[in-house]
Amino acid sequence: MHADPVAAIPIGHLLPLANENRWSDLLAVFIEADPATASAALGLQPLLSAPRVEREARGSGKDRIDLLVWDRDVLRAVVEVKVLSGLGRRQLDRYRDAHPDAGAYLLVFSKRLPLHLHAGSGWTGLTWDDLLTAFGCSPNAWVAETAAAWRSHLDAALPDVGPNTRWNDLRPGEDFVIALRARMSWVYGQLHPPTPIVHDLVESAAGVSWVPRMNLPARQPDYRIRVEAEENLPVRDFPRYASATGLAPRGPSVKVCLVQTAVTTSAGFDWDYLRSLWEIMGPARDDWVTAPARPKAPHDRAGWQKMVAAGAPNYLGIGFGEAQARRGHECMFGARFQLPPDVTLQRVADELHETTDLMLKLTSA
Repeated sequence: MHADPVAAIPIGHLLPLANENRWSDLLAVFIEADPATASAALGLQPLLSAPRVEREARGSGKDRIDLLVWDRDVLRAVVEVKVLSGLGRRQLDRYRDAHPDAGAYLLVFSKRLPLHLHAGSGWTGLTWDDLLTAFGCSPNAWVAETAAAWRSHLDAALPDVGPNTRWNDLRPGEDFVIALRARMSWVYGQLHPPTPIVHDLVESAAGVSWVPRMNLPARQPDYRIRVEAEENLPVRDFPRYASATGLAPRGPSVKVCLVQTAVTTSAGFDWDYLRSLWEIMGPARDDWVTAPARPKAPHDRAGWQKMVAAGAPNYLGIGFGEAQARRGHECMFGARFQLPPDVTLQRVADELHETTDLMLKLTSA
């Protein structure tokens, strides 16, 4: 009995998950080696005839674009490759602005670790799973065998999670960050909030934890209602690998917040508005976390104290204030509830869906 030649190719040494440059390099080789299969896999019409791939191409400022696919002198596609990393602020907009005449703009990511594309962005999402399946059927034997080994490596390297997966059920030796990202990605994929609520999946400000969010414009201009879920273990404490004796996930913390947008300071946040929303938020659940909020910036702390003195509970006001306003041009304060460490992913998704009724009610307040 002969061993499977694909399984015998230890391609993981060539394509570690943490090195997106290696993934981009090999994708570039596939495109130039088999233009016909590449055209179909990338959705390019007419077919590529003489493709030339430019790697780490200059964008605007310090930007370096993963792949520019040229066909003779025509720029057929701008391709951004993702494996574990997320999208930077306006990253795709900048890349498109740098090459406004490209035939297509393609974002490649894993099906198990999806990224969010806003409607009207002009970008098309492609999964590694589908790309490698297509190249696995290439008439070029080397491309086909390498693609099959690559797909096997992808399937083995990423966690396979589903509705019954428990949040804290990590295998000893499993990459902690990847395991939690896979869980949040699955939850994000199950979210189908009612219109006009929109949802996305973003990296946390710390750049390690992943956060599915739902947003809805509030009644007051420049404010929105937001619900987001994030692992409650601080990212500074994330171990590299899961173990039976090390730190374990604490479970998703779900924040329900009032967000002020388009600001560079949180000094103008409307704490009276937040207090008025609490009249609807408070009775909606009986499991709000009751630890005092204690905002950090002096003006945030003063606004919170005034709100509490006016009758709001002291646990209303958790969130992100001055530092986030300066960095991300928004601040957010509200309340949170905590899901248990052994919660199933289906229950996390269900809990988030249940908050959509509350979100809709808050927009009328």
